[in-house]
Amino acid sequence: MKRASIPFLGCMAVSTGLLLAACGGSSSSTDSSTSTLNLGITDSPVDGAQKVWIQFTGVEVKPQGGAPIDFTFTTPKGFDLLSLSGGTTATFLNGSIVPAGAYEWVRLMIDPTPGSSYIIDSIGTQHDLRIPSGAESGLKLIQGFTMPVGGVANFTVDFVLSRSVIAPPGQSPDYMLKPVLRLVDNAQVGTISGTIQTAALGAPQTHCGTRAPVVYLFAGAGVTPDDIYVPDTAPAPAVQPLVTTTATLNANSLYAYVIAFVPAGSYTVAFSCDADDPSIDETALMPPTLQFTTYPQAVSVTSNMTTTADF
Repeated sequence: MKRASIPFLGCMAVSTGLLLAACGGSSSSTDSSTSTLNLGITDSPVDGAQKVWIQFTGVEVKPQGGAPIDFTFTTPKGFDLLSLSGGTTATFLNGSIVPAGAYEWVRLMIDPTPGSSYIIDSIGTQHDLRIPSGAESGLKLIQGFTMPVGGVANFTVDFVLSRSVIAPPGQSPDYMLKPVLRLVDNAQVGTISGTIQTAALGAPQTHCGTRAPVVYLFAGAGVTPDDIYVPDTAPAPAVQPLVTTTATLNANSLYAYVIAFVPAGSYTVAFSCDADDPSIDETALMPPTLQFTTYPQAVSVTSNMTTTADF
């Protein structure tokens, strides 16, 4: 599927809020009617930027049938999302006590101060990052979850930047964040890692040039991989990648990758040399060894385990 060209950072978001499982805990809080919430943040990286900085003023959680519980930070917390990949996380909440029971949503409150969120592009130029309604409503993840009685729950918010950051026509030099977020229970996720032989890229990497391969993860086994979809530019594909990550050369001259915080289940993993460039159609890459359909493989992810998927 051919995509329209968008400078630096492609790929518009199509949804907000995915994948939150009911959680359990092994340790106890001081009150059997309460629960302890730990909340972190991580990122699925995007090509074409040196830094993606987002600043937050607090977090809200909404008990079912009750009023939202607000955790306002003493000072705003800012994160460079590009530094939080491959299983690296930063902390939103640590040891926060909340009532046990069912919850409806989580909201990340954005700092409304102009310039507090921004992007530095691949050539070092800083651009404001606009977040529509971010100052009023924050980033809301609507999905039910349960806080265990007298226990501890650990969740992580994963920003899928490759599907979230766009450069709207006519609004240059600003960028816009329309977030695709995954909220996962850390007790219910595993990791996928592997390597890509340079022979799989052409000898010696003839067709990738200086670009590193990009690994795409799709929900379900036996999926026929397709491109990230940019709304309003082409018909939507049958599938969309959950996350993408760019592989890096390791000490053995192999391209290595890690995709962390993947909920237990069945997936398809594939790669191309696209590097998330929205002007390139992966399915049209030549020779055929660079097309998605040559190397996709099914993987099964188990909680608290690492699954190896080499190419």
